[in-house]
Amino acid sequence: LGMGPAAAAFKPDEGILAQLLGMGFDENGCKRACRATQNAGAEAAMEWVFGHMGDPDFATPYVDEPAGGAAAPSEGPDPDKVAGLAALGFTARQAEGALKACGGDAERAADWIFSRLDDLDGAVDAVLNEAPAGGSAGGDASTDFDDGDPTYELKGLVSHIGSNTGCGHYVAHLRDKEGNFVIFDDEKVARSEKPPLQLGYVYLYARK
Repeated sequence: LGMGPAAAAFKPDEGILAQLLGMGFDENGCKRACRATQNAGAEAAMEWVFGHMGDPDFATPYVDEPAGGAAAPSEGPDPDKVAGLAALGFTARQAEGALKACGGDAERAADWIFSRLDDLDGAVDAVLNEAPAGGSAGGDASTDFDDGDPTYELKGLVSHIGSNTGCGHYVAHLRDKEGNFVIFDDEKVARSEKPPLQLGYVYLYARK
């Protein structure tokens, strides 16, 4: 039996490539962006560029590779899943980090991102910069990102004075450096002896 036809080399979409080049990005990096996102669109490719401009091989000469080669999975997360998460408004780097942390599961990756919005880039850096553990690929990833005691302290509140939220007046009470509450009522700023802690409309917390 003869060998089947060789897999066709990947070809970056000319329209996407032209848009990226028009923004002043390196041509080799732009081709890599098209490859990584599987020509999913200019926006996804641009997000990939922003997330990988610092890569040491970003501007090295691009070499066409077979579109369906067996080595593709080892290069990184599924490009379609990266593009899907990027379409939600996240960068390609954030999508790659989430997919790596969740073993390539796109649904879990989305939950992983939304649960770390307070320091998403830090969590992504921790995932992408960590050395391979050798063996358990993402099986117990949740324990790797414990960033401290989840204890929060009330820093302030906004309270409403009036019969309903469509009318009336809003007042803010915020803690100063000494922990005392200060009232902000239009031009009036003064120390508050008895802040209405049970009547807040919005509460502001900070992690200890």
